[in-house]
Amino acid sequence: MSTSSPMVNRHRPWPVMGLGVTGPVNSARIRPPMDKVLEGNLARFEVPDVLSFLNMGRRTGLLAMERADQETKLFIRDGNPVFATSSRDELRLGDMLIRMGKVTAADLERALGSHRGRGYRLGQALLAESLLSEAELASFLKVQISEVIFDTFEWKDGVFTFWDRVPPPATAVTLIMDLQNLIMEGSRRMDERGRLAEVFPDQDMIVEAMANPERVKHSVTMTPEEWQVFFLVDGRRSLSEICRLAGNPDELATLEILHRLVMAKFAAVLPPPAAPAPAPATSAHPTQLGGEKPASPGTVQFQSGVRAPRQKDDTHEIVAKNAVQYVGQQGKATAIRLVLINEGGGETSVPLTKDTYTVGRHRNNDIVISDPKVSSFHARLDRSPEGFIVVDLKSRNGSFINGRRVETGPLRSGDEVRMGPARLVYRVDEIG
Repeated sequence: MSTSSPMVNRHRPWPVMGLGVTGPVNSARIRPPMDKVLEGNLARFEVPDVLSFLNMGRRTGLLAMERADQETKLFIRDGNPVFATSSRDELRLGDMLIRMGKVTAADLERALGSHRGRGYRLGQALLAESLLSEAELASFLKVQISEVIFDTFEWKDGVFTFWDRVPPPATAVTLIMDLQNLIMEGSRRMDERGRLAEVFPDQDMIVEAMANPERVKHSVTMTPEEWQVFFLVDGRRSLSEICRLAGNPDELATLEILHRLVMAKFAAVLPPPAAPAPAPATSAHPTQLGGEKPASPGTVQFQSGVRAPRQKDDTHEIVAKNAVQYVGQQGKATAIRLVLINEGGGETSVPLTKDTYTVGRHRNNDIVISDPKVSSFHARLDRSPEGFIVVDLKSRNGSFINGRRVETGPLRSGDEVRMGPARLVYRVDEIG
């Protein structure tokens, strides 16, 4: 990125979509002050990376992009895109409404013809003909803005310039949505399977978390599968280990999720370690549990719908229907733990304070059982609204709840879990 000469034709009129009509922007309205602070080549910087950079600085202004067949403008407010225009026909309001089956081409022609010469914009004409309600029009305009933004994620060439302190048109309907939610949804719509080998050239690469999980839980929407992979990122596990622990037989689906997390700056991939760390020493006892230090107890759950964030936004208009927030459970506080029953009658307690745990012989598990009868990655414990669930990871000797072998099974307080020779009791204690 540089701050040298301009790269776009500033005298060329741009299409405006604020009220559903295409026309030139009033240059006198947006020009002062035109302070160019950033420019670059989209063959080297992908649009989500540019947006993330502007988001970090909470910048407000205009991101102008141009390539041979298209020009697009994204207006940024406090680091988040709020309005967008494009010269691409398929992204105009009328084309979008026809594609979505909301109106027909004949409807559009009749509406525009009936009000030609009155200065009506397309949105106003659709309202006057009762083809759309005001609420429907506002919703479709916000969807249109998001579609223009998502379209830029596919750009592999072109140039961009960011002009500081340029506001969107005064009459524009604007989108209120967190950038990370936009990037996650945009990446869901991209077919990146053909690029995964380029993005992740080595399956031994380590995946490191780049965002505070608690902040992400309360500000981002993800699908249950995305949440599961997100919680498996801990800075120790490799790509191949996360794919194995996710339990999806379609490994590329898990890699696609990891790519989304990387695009949204929730995770980063690091080179594989130069040499493997030494294996953990086997204790005299056949099982050895490694857990976290106790933390303040509490439970969390998936919510079945999107909870209204602290500030109302348009996320529900844009994102996939199965993308939800991960929120704290209301009600009495509980302390959840897994208790190892030792052969001599003693107990070793491991508090379950995270949302996902892996159990197995390999050192990169959250709970390590050092016994040859336990698979390297034996099982996973996932938090659910009712408590934890045991998910067997195709282990050699199986996972058992109260003597019954399970592939997936919910846990109730007092249940005994067996993995190899280890006897583990699941306990939930209410506090207060």
